[in-house]
Amino acid sequence: MSDQDQFIFALDIGTRSVVGIVAREVEEGLEIVHTAMEEHRQRAMLDGQIHDVVQVTQVVRRIKERLESQLDRPLREVSVAAAGRSLKTSRGRAERRSTSLQEYTREDILGLELAALQQAQKELQSAGGDAVRDYHCVGYSVVNHYLEGQPIGNLVGQRGLAAEIEVIGTFLPRVVVDSMFSVLQRAGLEMKSLTLEPIAAINVVIPPNMRQLNLTLVDIGAGTSDIAITSGGTVIAYDMVPVAGDEITEQICQKYLLEFGEGERIKRELQSLVQSAPGREASDLEGKQVCACDVLGFEQLLDVRDVLASLEPTVEHLACQIADKIITLNGKPPQAVILVGGGSLTPLLPARLAQALGLPRDRVGVRGRESLRDLTGNLEDMKGPEFVTPVGIAVTSIKHQTLGFYEVFVNDQPVRLFNMRLGTVGDALLAAGVSLRHIHGLPGLAMTVEVNGQIKILRGTLGEPARITVNGEPSKLDRFVRAGDQIRFEAARKGADGGGRIGDLTPSLTPLDLVINGQPVHIDPPVTMNGKKATLDTPLEDGARIRYFHLNTLAQVLDAVGDLAALQTAHSIRYVLNGVEKIVPVSQPEAWINGRAVSLDSPVKTGDHIDIRPSKVKGLQLKEIVDLKQWEGQPLHVTVNDAEWSFPGQAPAFFLNNRPATGEEQVNDGDTIVVKAGRSANLILSELLARINFDPTPPEGKHKLDIRVNGFPADYATPIPDHSRVELIWR
Repeated sequence: MSDQDQFIFALDIGTRSVVGIVAREVEEGLEIVHTAMEEHRQRAMLDGQIHDVVQVTQVVRRIKERLESQLDRPLREVSVAAAGRSLKTSRGRAERRSTSLQEYTREDILGLELAALQQAQKELQSAGGDAVRDYHCVGYSVVNHYLEGQPIGNLVGQRGLAAEIEVIGTFLPRVVVDSMFSVLQRAGLEMKSLTLEPIAAINVVIPPNMRQLNLTLVDIGAGTSDIAITSGGTVIAYDMVPVAGDEITEQICQKYLLEFGEGERIKRELQSLVQSAPGREASDLEGKQVCACDVLGFEQLLDVRDVLASLEPTVEHLACQIADKIITLNGKPPQAVILVGGGSLTPLLPARLAQALGLPRDRVGVRGRESLRDLTGNLEDMKGPEFVTPVGIAVTSIKHQTLGFYEVFVNDQPVRLFNMRLGTVGDALLAAGVSLRHIHGLPGLAMTVEVNGQIKILRGTLGEPARITVNGEPSKLDRFVRAGDQIRFEAARKGADGGGRIGDLTPSLTPLDLVINGQPVHIDPPVTMNGKKATLDTPLEDGARIRYFHLNTLAQVLDAVGDLAALQTAHSIRYVLNGVEKIVPVSQPEAWINGRAVSLDSPVKTGDHIDIRPSKVKGLQLKEIVDLKQWEGQPLHVTVNDAEWSFPGQAPAFFLNNRPATGEEQVNDGDTIVVKAGRSANLILSELLARINFDPTPPEGKHKLDIRVNGFPADYATPIPDHSRVELIWR
């Protein structure tokens, strides 16, 4: 079958109706083979978004079956367009350089276009962050071609060292695209390509040779009004406003208490009457009436002029919304505005839009299928502006300015990838909603503890990376995938957190199993964690403070088992001196290890047999524990006229268990001792003279006392440091 015999199935799934055409490309342009149109029986779509997948599917299936019957062959692939609801646009550029002159082919240019589109998508994600992560590209237009840095109309067939293309891409939320996929799959159709409704419409209404003009195309449907603007030979902007023909219908329903379908019928009768009026103004419709049946079942005749008058505020609002968006995008009113779509037939809208833009009335016009060029075939049933978009969808698909898809499977779930390029495993995982955080296993958290004053860090283990296979073979993220590939993904596993037992950080500590005075004894090394008794098997806690003591000598063993029945007589006492715990021996027991007499400093090992005979406990006085001289105040030494003088410091104060003591008291285990040091001797000159009994009476013939301390003049209040030299001379 030749290319000209290839049929194109284009489907425009609109808010109010579904229009399908079967066409094929011929030398003269596009031949329309068959057409079909059906309205939604209920409001299954709102603002261009599919709300009831089942109902929309039923309409699409009936359109498909009707066309298949006329064509006498099945239809499997379909080209569609999405409305511009939540539309976002972004520009991108791509360049290709060569070391030698080369002729650029159509494939080269398509590759550059798609590279520029990818750049536009990156720019969008960079500007919008996570909010636009789930946006799909639904179409694009080439803004400019450049050869060697200079603008050029078309790069195909040109030769040069550098070629560059700038595109404007359009992006929609994933939910809009996915609902379209769901409808087509249920109807037994595969999406061949996807574009945006204003892109499709502008390709047939404003061809490239008209884009030097600053024109605006407005595709007014039932739920959205999509906008495209041209200037300087290219499309410079796409956008939309979420108001359209349904606003008019709802106003009629509210005014006259009508069901929505009845309101839609009245609106269409008004459109027909206005279209047939000579001047298409309200004054030309005097005496015209339409019959309406309200929700209570009463019929009423409505004066057409009254109905139009009630619609003027709503039409004004719709026109202002569209005009404001055009001015925002274009920066000024365009040279002309072209209206397409079923909503463009709204009575009074062209005139109000021209007024809102400050344009002459004849610069805003409605264009239907009749104005499209290069169309042949079955055109009898294609009347009105609602057929412009499906024709544009077909033409856009032929020119490959759309995006197709192919399907792979992630853990048996189908995932669609755009065929702008071969997708990677990473692309498929992202499309399946797999977070990149689940690709690489995080390491376990480290634990920090303090052991006998030293900081120890227990690192966690490394995480296990995700396991990825493609068709059963291990794979990496950058591997390209093709249609039908089966991807299996197992999320990464986090590493184990740092931790363990106290014994892991104290390898030199080992329990002792001994026989003491004939009794078997198991002794764990003294260990505390955060001040509480612990064992070597106690689990570690983050931030814990661990203290431990070795059991290397007999004295340490006896301290650890001091409550053993055979050793009830204490061989040492513990006391607290000024807040510091101290241990002092009060007896020296006689000891044998394995039958050999030993001292308390002798080493002990597991399996030893120890015999202990405690000696008589001697008494211990406070003055034997505390060095009294250490706590006495420092004396003061002074030389006065070559005579040496010494003045003692203040004696210390003793307290035993919070009671004053003299030093003769007996100290017992657990006592608390507080010593307050005596003050050092501290004198001024007047006190010194009193202490040495200086006679202040002047000798005969002398009346003035010259006083010097360490060579400097002094008076009676001068302080006297230790080892000072004082001179007292009568003059």
